[in-house]
Amino acid sequence: MPAKKAAPQVKGLEHLYLPTGKFEDAWHFWTSVAGGKAEGTWGEGPQTSGMVSFAGQSIILGSDAETAEDPELGYPVKHGQATLYFSTNDIKKLYKDLANRGAQVLRGPLKTHWGAKVMTVKAGDAVVAFVETKKKAKGK
Repeated sequence: MPAKKAAPQVKGLEHLYLPTGKFEDAWHFWTSVAGGKAEGTWGEGPQTSGMVSFAGQSIILGSDAETAEDPELGYPVKHGQATLYFSTNDIKKLYKDLANRGAQVLRGPLKTHWGAKVMTVKAGDAVVAFVETKKKAKGK
């Protein structure tokens, strides 16, 4: 019997991305109704985005077109359909591990407009993204 391959190294949930066509309504819900901590917003008008946190977990709200395709990460954007972003220390290794296990990779590792290395894969009906988060050196 062949040896079982080691599981890919996924550290945990980095953030949840939630596209919306009604940014102000979604922002109001997550910050005022649900009580999340508003970490900040960026952009304006139909391109407004923002981050809300709950006990250290982040939700990124993004005002997007209903049927847009994310040009960087290669997946369809649909209002209300969340994308889970998980963190990993070594995105190249994770990419190889997932590809070798038969994952449907939508976009291989690339450096995004916000500076992080990210990749996306199809996970059943969902899209999952992985963000490379390097370990900080001790004492920093």
